[in-house]
Amino acid sequence: MGRRLDRRSGRRQRDAGPGRDLVSPLTAAAQPASSRLSTEERTWYQDHLGHWLGAGASLCLPPAPHPFRPSAQRAALSRARPRAVDDFFRNCLRVYRAVLDSDLPPVVGSALYGDLPDHHGLGFHRSLGTAAMTVPHSFRTDESLSGKLYEIQVPGSGWGEYLLQADHQAAFHPGAGPDAAAVAGVYAEALRRTLGTPDPALLYLVDTATSQTGVRYFIERTRAAGVRYYGTDAGVGPDDVRHIRSHSLPGLFHEQHPDRHLARAAREPYLYDPSLNAMFFSKITTALPFWRFTRDLFTDQDRDLFPYTAVLEADGVQLPGGDMVSRRAFADVVRTRPYVLKYAGSDVYSGSGGSGICLLDDPSCHDLDLLEKAWDRSANHQSWIVQEAIDACDPAWDEQYPGATGRVPKLSVLCALGSYLGSMVLAGTETIVHAGTSDMLAVCAEVSEAAAVLAHVPLPQSAPGAAPQPATPALPDGTPAEHAGRL
Repeated sequence: MGRRLDRRSGRRQRDAGPGRDLVSPLTAAAQPASSRLSTEERTWYQDHLGHWLGAGASLCLPPAPHPFRPSAQRAALSRARPRAVDDFFRNCLRVYRAVLDSDLPPVVGSALYGDLPDHHGLGFHRSLGTAAMTVPHSFRTDESLSGKLYEIQVPGSGWGEYLLQADHQAAFHPGAGPDAAAVAGVYAEALRRTLGTPDPALLYLVDTATSQTGVRYFIERTRAAGVRYYGTDAGVGPDDVRHIRSHSLPGLFHEQHPDRHLARAAREPYLYDPSLNAMFFSKITTALPFWRFTRDLFTDQDRDLFPYTAVLEADGVQLPGGDMVSRRAFADVVRTRPYVLKYAGSDVYSGSGGSGICLLDDPSCHDLDLLEKAWDRSANHQSWIVQEAIDACDPAWDEQYPGATGRVPKLSVLCALGSYLGSMVLAGTETIVHAGTSDMLAVCAEVSEAAAVLAHVPLPQSAPGAAPQPATPALPDGTPAEHAGRL
């Protein structure tokens, strides 16, 4: 069990160990501190969710007293995430191609795919051909207010929670930002523009979502914006589906009609919202821009996205300057500089919902024992990384919420199909902001400008009788995916 620091008391608190479930911030957020909600707000949540999801539906989040207003620089960073993260994803695919072509040491392929079952391993990826060469189209970042990304989730949880809070913000703080209808309209427009159809039909595999109620709210709000869903809307069959969304890679291969959809994947690059490539469901990608084996396949812009992150290797770990140090030497580093230890593979049972994360901020034998255990597990094809810990405290948060000083904010940016949808801040009392519980959620007010612009982008019209054609993705070197050589 690791420890984390409570800012208010300075006391170290016990944490769940690697591989054990911690409470997800969004799961915790679904259990509100009702004393913070007025009678009017509680009634609003009950009536609003009853209208959209039926009587008895409950997803009452702890809203912040008012929207969070980021600086112009912070807002610009959020709006730039779709392009910056897409560039990073495409460079990750360069690593994948190099692994397939045996241009990189076997340790890289093992780190990326070693903990997958054989039927979903590297050989399976190879059999997918160009279908495994697409990047994720929707994602959620978890980052500090200063702009460093802790990780990128595909697609991540909290989309419905964000829409609900946008509606709450519009009801109790009118003018601060768009409501859920406007944001859902941006998402629907992005689908129409990308898929080349005015009538997009989706399949949403919801079984592994963190919050089922949140997903249902997302579906209903986007249905109202013109998106149709297989299994919900009449007349939508499996062959009508143009976009498949899921929170789990295995789920994509075990839905009702996987053969039909996989057969279309190579010629329909936007059919799957998440990539079919397991690397994008893991945290190992955050280390690739720094790793000596893969560094040259990334840019300085990619490295600027993340705190320094390193893979636990059999003979040690690579430091920021590039030197390799032994286990024992790295233990000395941890005594002077805190790191976050993370399970980084694709096993959904070991790394979902904030599990498998521990702050190494204590020179005690206990933290070092955790590190040793992770190192031992890495020898059995489990991927683990260490990431420089960032002081997540931010003066802007404390200034805007003087009654909430002591809480640590984590900003999440939601992006879909090249469009920025919005940002929200979750705040809790832990320095491991992803793994710790959260008791406040604030929608970022600056989303109003972005949503207003995107919501009025005209839909491109297809010629009468012509089949709409989605854009053709290119590989990182510019080669169209369908013309790629041997994978």
